[in-house]
Amino acid sequence: MLIGLLLLFIIAIMITWSSKKDVPVVPTATSSIVMALGIFIQGAWQQLSGYSPKSIWTSLLVIITVGIWLYLLVSYIGSIRRGRLYQDHLADPVMRFATGTWVAGTSTLLIAIHASFNHFILNEIIRIIAILNIGLWLVVLYVMCRGWYQILHQSQIHRVHGIILLSTVSTQSIVLLLHQIFKIDNLLWLHQTLIIIGLIFYIWSVMLIVYRYWQHRHPIVEEWTDPNCILYGALAITGAAVQTVHAWSDGAIIYLWWITWIILIIVEVIEVVRAIRRIQAKGWIQGISIYNTAQWTRLFTLGMFYFFTLRIYPLYQQYTESRWALEMYRWILTGGSWIISILLVIEIGLAVQALWHHAQRKSANTSNMP
Repeated sequence: MLIGLLLLFIIAIMITWSSKKDVPVVPTATSSIVMALGIFIQGAWQQLSGYSPKSIWTSLLVIITVGIWLYLLVSYIGSIRRGRLYQDHLADPVMRFATGTWVAGTSTLLIAIHASFNHFILNEIIRIIAILNIGLWLVVLYVMCRGWYQILHQSQIHRVHGIILLSTVSTQSIVLLLHQIFKIDNLLWLHQTLIIIGLIFYIWSVMLIVYRYWQHRHPIVEEWTDPNCILYGALAITGAAVQTVHAWSDGAIIYLWWITWIILIIVEVIEVVRAIRRIQAKGWIQGISIYNTAQWTRLFTLGMFYFFTLRIYPLYQQYTESRWALEMYRWILTGGSWIISILLVIEIGLAVQALWHHAQRKSANTSNMP
């Protein structure tokens, strides 16, 4: 009873706040911030800092992420109350796939909360929100299937990119959520079914992306987009899900890691070439120092690959006979946490700068009003 009343109180506050006209409409993919921070806390942060999930500093990061999640939730509820959910987030058949960040972000955050706080009432609230998130995933899957239909029916394949791979990311996040929150260990068939569904989404999405770039006459670097980093991020979360629930053999998991690593290298080489060309054309500031919500997706994909790498360390030691490969793996664990942390600090700086400029423009526009 107490849990239900507490949830109703929180929901009432959010609905009341969302009714205000000044609540901004955030981009659909903004929940990638929660995805990035959630997986950073579980992977690179704990490895780099040495703090446990229940330490005060880790708990503080989780609380900050919860605050961001609540703010985004208020914005989404505001779109519903204003009757603009479709126009704000679902009208574009390609960008509607960004709703997958809502599911994956919530799953990642709930797992982080569950690891950092151990309280009966809070655990019950987490389970209730997790059930709601599973329901949201089913709705999002329907939205995505409609998106695929419209993309094909309206001949919009030339617009597809890595964002459609959020179908895989959101699905595999549910596997991790079921295992970590509900401790469902005796339903391996359910985990395997969800993992296979996610892989089917991955193969289908990759086929569309490859077809898009194959048909286009411009160089691939010129047409490349930031969300294409999900090409390896979706495989990384698949690997993490497979390893967590022990759905595949140890050898198959290692093979999946190598495939993910190779795709990461290919994608990031393209990104480096793309960044060099942008700097040459627009300079350092306009070329690579402008805030973009999609940049959080890269932080999530890198963080997810690091998390996957961290989880299979015992397997890698057991099945890898090459000393060179083992040294490379250890370098990824050591240097990867620093790289991700530095990129996170840079991204936070760009986000704060963007918010500052937005506030200044808003203040200037208000002062110029008659």
